[in-house]
Amino acid sequence: MTKYHDIELMQHTDGELAGSAKRDLDQRLAADREASTKRDGMREMTELVRGHLELSADAVPDARFFQMWDRIDAAIGQEQAAAEPERASWLRRLVHWFDRHRSHLLTGALSAGAVATLALVLRGGAGDDGGASAGGALKVQPVNLRTPPQIESLETPGGAGTVLNIEDEDGHATVIWVTPEDTVEGI
Repeated sequence: MTKYHDIELMQHTDGELAGSAKRDLDQRLAADREASTKRDGMREMTELVRGHLELSADAVPDARFFQMWDRIDAAIGQEQAAAEPERASWLRRLVHWFDRHRSHLLTGALSAGAVATLALVLRGGAGDDGGASAGGALKVQPVNLRTPPQIESLETPGGAGTVLNIEDEDGHATVIWVTPEDTVEGI
């Protein structure tokens, strides 16, 4: 049986071990009474320290916490001001901005290039009809310039079909209404 290490016991107590390492240590601890006692002591010590810190935090008034955060914010602001002089040239500010945002710009440029390349490759041969491809793509036109569809026959198994042609100032629309046979009229 291999001996445990204190670091393994601490990781086990803090819940940092997982999988086979945790199962292996559990088996070793079940057989070793001294290690189990040590682990239980570590758990108790953790709870005591955690409880002491919580009580100490509760004893400090909220106003004191706000004062501490104000001092921390002021110190961070002073460090940032010292790190970057106020009279930086416009070129230095531009380089600094680009350095912070370079990944966003690069990602956007690469994405735009990829989309443009994909559009050119998939576009196919452009004819005289304004860009409709020879592969059978639909020609897009405004509604008022389209010719109305001509429906010659309509088969609706298990029901009845009605075709409505509607014409108004916006153009033509065709509505196909299908009613199941088991529908009772007048309800």
